[in-house]
Amino acid sequence: MTTPTLPPGASPRQLRKAVLRMRLEMRRQEVRHEVLQLTSPLRQVREYGQRLRQGTAPFWLAGGAATLTALLVRKQGWRRWLRLALILIPLLRRRPPMR
Repeated sequence: MTTPTLPPGASPRQLRKAVLRMRLEMRRQEVRHEVLQLTSPLRQVREYGQRLRQGTAPFWLAGGAATLTALLVRKQGWRRWLRLALILIPLLRRRPPMR
């Protein structure tokens, strides 16, 4: 934020205008900062989805999915879920990125 340049003999009206401009600029920056804070989780999810489609997602995702499947599914049903996951993962990765 830059301070407004005022002539040496500025009138009180000019000083009030300068202070008002500074307050408005500060408020604009505060709102921008808050919006960035609120939308950061959405950006992270979007970037993670792009990395997943590009094939650069971390390997722990696959390991976590396998572990979760093993813990939540009955002993005999895990093969079906594993087969389904092996079919769906390439299809999900092939999906074009959203704009």
